[in-house]
Amino acid sequence: MQVPDREGLAPAETGVELHFPAGLLGFEANQHFRLIRDADLEPYQWMKGLDAEHAFLVIPPGYVVENYNIEISDEDQELLGIKTTDDAMVLNIATWHPDETVTINLKGPIIYNKKTHQARQVIPLNAPDLSLAHPMGN
Repeated sequence: MQVPDREGLAPAETGVELHFPAGLLGFEANQHFRLIRDADLEPYQWMKGLDAEHAFLVIPPGYVVENYNIEISDEDQELLGIKTTDDAMVLNIATWHPDETVTINLKGPIIYNKKTHQARQVIPLNAPDLSLAHPMGN
């Protein structure tokens, strides 16, 4: 299934609690997060760990690149309970560097089911075509 950035420029809903049964890549023990909006950081949001001290800066891909489409496996689609692209929300993790530039991970997006809030960081089938550190118009 291809999951486009269906939300356009709409940020993810603030306050949503996301459950990652498999954790995040490299942070597998951390399974519970909440999206937190900070007016000073718009359109970014914090994805703050509820079971750990970790927090990640995330952004909907529509703010970063045009026509961002990812192909997710049938297994990822099934694990998330996604039946149509309208069920899915896509976020990308941003990295703020010491020189104050920002890059976005397009290779490892976070996808969550907007109804169940089940989430997963996926490696899309088309990952070789995507950037791990896409510059954010610094």
